[in-house]
Amino acid sequence: MIGHPYVPDKWDVEADLVAVGSSSGGLAAAIVGHDLGLTTMVLEKADELGGGTALSGGVIWIPFNDHMLEKGIPDSREDALTYVRRLSMGHHDEDILAAYLDNAAEMVRYMEQHTPLKLSVETDGSRTEYCADVPGGKPEGRKIWPDPDTMPPVLEAAEQEHPLLSRVRKDPVKYLIGPRPPWVQGRALIGALVLGCLNRGVHIITSTPARQLIVQNGRVIGLRAERDGRDFFVKANRGVLLATGGFEWNEEMNKRFIYSPPLGAYTAPTNRGDGHIMGMELGAALALMDHSIFQPGINLPGEVVESGQRFYRPFIYGYPHMIMVNRHGKRCCNETFYPDMGRAFLEYDRIRGEFANVPIFWICDQAFRDIFPVINIKRGTELKEWMVRGDTLPDLAEKLGIPGNNLVETVDRFNRFAKEGKDPDFHRGESTYDRQWGEFVFPGRQPSTVLGPLEKPPFYGVKLSLTTAGNLGGLVTNANGQVMHVRGNAIPGLYCTSNTQAMLLLGHHYDSGAAQGKSMVFGYIAARHIAASGR
Repeated sequence: MIGHPYVPDKWDVEADLVAVGSSSGGLAAAIVGHDLGLTTMVLEKADELGGGTALSGGVIWIPFNDHMLEKGIPDSREDALTYVRRLSMGHHDEDILAAYLDNAAEMVRYMEQHTPLKLSVETDGSRTEYCADVPGGKPEGRKIWPDPDTMPPVLEAAEQEHPLLSRVRKDPVKYLIGPRPPWVQGRALIGALVLGCLNRGVHIITSTPARQLIVQNGRVIGLRAERDGRDFFVKANRGVLLATGGFEWNEEMNKRFIYSPPLGAYTAPTNRGDGHIMGMELGAALALMDHSIFQPGINLPGEVVESGQRFYRPFIYGYPHMIMVNRHGKRCCNETFYPDMGRAFLEYDRIRGEFANVPIFWICDQAFRDIFPVINIKRGTELKEWMVRGDTLPDLAEKLGIPGNNLVETVDRFNRFAKEGKDPDFHRGESTYDRQWGEFVFPGRQPSTVLGPLEKPPFYGVKLSLTTAGNLGGLVTNANGQVMHVRGNAIPGLYCTSNTQAMLLLGHHYDSGAAQGKSMVFGYIAARHIAASGR
């Protein structure tokens, strides 16, 4: 194996378990390892903590968890197995799935009993699984998140005592409607786990990117990091856990692995594949490197992150009085189901040698704007330069550069569907997930909660970009979280979780909360394995 070319004469710090990255999985591992008698440490590349999880909704996907069962929502291991096997396209790993299901509810129970983290069944309108209608799927209960009533006062009080909590990553820009309260969702999840580490005296070192793993006699024994412009050597007596997130901000890796138009991101800009690269240097096996949480998004003029790169925010979709159309002015997806939107961006025209639909445009009428803010623009305020307005549909089409006749025909056809409450072209509103999306905003609306005609001028359009909430390909592990070599053996001393670990739990399916769930569960599993295995 190739790593750092030599073992240093002197180590700057050492611990039994070194978690590289302050993801939910890295923090969970540090907590569990400490409780099992290990010295643990968290090494974070950024000045801020929590990576992409802190920017997320904080949902974790946990089948047959205590919270759903206490509410009388039925679930079972067999139902979860059936669900994943039906949707994974054969790309999940049975051992990984079994390990997850055998430990997930237990992990949640442990974290709630031994840390400030308190969770509840999600009720914000997206609680159903994406494919709840297939065998084994559940319309509610498997998604849990930081309790919105309990967590904010706990973390607000703790922040006064522990200044490090203020460095849990905040939203870089206002999202859909405005800024979130400081201690909810993903930030609450990370905040509670950081507080769990601080209460134990776990050493959290920020602004220290890991660069290379150090190997001795075929075993990972530590790593070379960088701190204040110099080498910083970290010894790991029992194991290194890579929890550095995905690689969606690494343009070169995106080009090599992701089959798509240019890809933006709204995760943490530190997600550059550091753990992937360190693992690959040692011959680690990879899987699902083309798998990503594709979503439509937009970069507003002038919005950049600390790296100077454009920051993309998710765009509003799934409600009445809006559609998405392709370069030809034709609908190309189910506008309530973002995985279908991702598919539309990827559709390829072999004859023309180009992506068939790109660019894709979001279209709405004034009836939509009378109800909804668009991103962080309040109703009735002046439009920004990035949104195009047309008094008529042909006028809007001309300004967007798409065929006017096609757009008029598309809207007329959609309007007929909306008034009938059925969408035979893309089946928008037919699934449990679709209906619940609209039901949260328009309970009982007839004939559909998600279909509504575009009839009230003026009309508006926005050119969308393809973005991701995280690349899901990564290093292959076994059921203990140990990183596997391409030759099929575990790499001694090296473990992996977060989006650095391939999504072999679900294969080529994804459900909201699976990334955070996998991160925490395999952080929990890895810490227990490290503690049990000795040096």
